[in-house]
Amino acid sequence: MTYDVQKTDDRDTREATLPRVFLREPGWHISQRVGSEKTFCYQMAPGEEFYHRLLDGEVIVSRGEEKLCLPCAERRGLLTFLPKPLRDQLAGVDIEVTERLGEYEVKG
Repeated sequence: MTYDVQKTDDRDTREATLPRVFLREPGWHISQRVGSEKTFCYQMAPGEEFYHRLLDGEVIVSRGEEKLCLPCAERRGLLTFLPKPLRDQLAGVDIEVTERLGEYEVKG
């Protein structure tokens, strides 16, 4: 989940580059990491053999004592970029209509 956002004063351009993020799993919360106490992400990043720090001001996903940075939460499948559909699409039903002559004659 890496997005290179260039600093710009054009609000429309800046908003177009940031995706909307949705949290799918119940029981998880989005919060901001605040404070100078050392806190580590509960998941190692690919190719790393250590747990990385969560930084002051970083947006995190948490459940109880478990805290994840957004890239690790995405790799774990907690985050998605597509909204949940309102409902399942209803199955279509083909109805065959036969032409019938009515009681009244239509003149054009």
